[in-house]
Amino acid sequence: MDFMRLRPFVGLIVLVLPALTTAEPLTLEKSVGRTHMTQALDPPGYTKKILITNKVTTDFFVTPIESTSYALHVRPTDLSRLTEPLSLQLGLNQPDFIRLLDSRVDAAQGNLIVRETWVNPEFALSREEAGSETETNIWLYQRLDLSGQRRLRRDAAQMGLGAAQANSEAQRIQRGTEIRQHFYQALFHQQQQQIFTHWVAKFSEVEVTMEKREAAGDVSGYDRRRISREKVSILSRQRQSAAQLRAAWQQLLGMIGPERSREFDSVEGRLIPAELPPLSSLLEHLAQHPRLLLHKRQAEASRLTARAVTRSRIPEITVGLGHKRIDAPGGSDSGLMLSASIPLPLFDRKQGARQQATANARQTESEYQLMVQKTEAGVRALWHKAAQLRDNARLFSEQSLAASYELVRIAESAYHANEIGVLELIDAYRSALEAEITARQLALEARLVRIELDEITEGVMQ
Repeated sequence: MDFMRLRPFVGLIVLVLPALTTAEPLTLEKSVGRTHMTQALDPPGYTKKILITNKVTTDFFVTPIESTSYALHVRPTDLSRLTEPLSLQLGLNQPDFIRLLDSRVDAAQGNLIVRETWVNPEFALSREEAGSETETNIWLYQRLDLSGQRRLRRDAAQMGLGAAQANSEAQRIQRGTEIRQHFYQALFHQQQQQIFTHWVAKFSEVEVTMEKREAAGDVSGYDRRRISREKVSILSRQRQSAAQLRAAWQQLLGMIGPERSREFDSVEGRLIPAELPPLSSLLEHLAQHPRLLLHKRQAEASRLTARAVTRSRIPEITVGLGHKRIDAPGGSDSGLMLSASIPLPLFDRKQGARQQATANARQTESEYQLMVQKTEAGVRALWHKAAQLRDNARLFSEQSLAASYELVRIAESAYHANEIGVLELIDAYRSALEAEITARQLALEARLVRIELDEITEGVMQ
């Protein structure tokens, strides 16, 4: 057989042998055979679909929306993956955050002690000399509350302590929400970075193959240059994604502690949220949410304070117990003294204080009722939104991704059969890439809305 007639087969062998021996997951070479598809698992958990047609052999990764973790960057293998529960544990146990919450509760406890403590008695000593006589007086005074103001103010301070404790729990939930938001932002950009890395590798493989085929005269230079241009575009998006990943990781470290960067090299989790709890259960226990408890106890404290100010019409009485001694040249004498005094409400009758306290009580009660209505409406809105977004993300992942990969298979087969041009092939690649990115964007949107709902759910259901 003439060597020139064997030349295409020799070129084919030269092209196929490296592909058979390389460990890279992406190849695009000529081959002969029937069309079939197999599936295998490639680390870290991707489904690898290998498509064999009569013209082209190519394999591509199906990156599932539930994929767990990808490395942020090259780090030693002894580092751990950061999970959502672990990030919450580290972030909520930051020493400065705990001291902040404890200081607010301690301040409320101090105010309660002040309200429970009696007013100190007063001691008075006087000495008068008139000629040969000397008079010495010793007094002990004590103010007494006969109106019950001290008891009411003590009860108001007790409600203030409860409000401080509810506020601390609300602050913990809010910080937990921020930690979870940063965690899933980092997970999203981490998965997005992996997608771009995969497609850059794929376009690089295709580019190398087309360079060989261009040298052999099988394809035009335009096809190879067009693939190279598309790869540059994806490389740019990959670098942008890497910057967003680094920023998201640093924000997460800011919540759990920057020193944790030496312990973790990636995050691990699932973007699509789990099933929602029943809406009726959330609304049934809504009154136990710390934010609502905070406003409720503040309203009760204001009401008790208003009652105490109203009791100010009964003034405090000051009683005194004393001893008098008179020393004179002819002898001395002493005796017991008693006194009582009350202020006369001639000018200041506490009208302004009573009006201010009553208005403050009405204001805090109205704020509480409005907060209940707003929170209930917010729970209903977030619940329905979270349910719809979750279903949307799940359906897109199930339907659009599979269709995009099928289009890639058809486009590659058609391209090597000279039925379509390189632009149509690139369009199929681009559609698959955008489908993977969109699937994760939809999942992230559903997750962030669910986190907003969980900010209430965690306070109610725990």
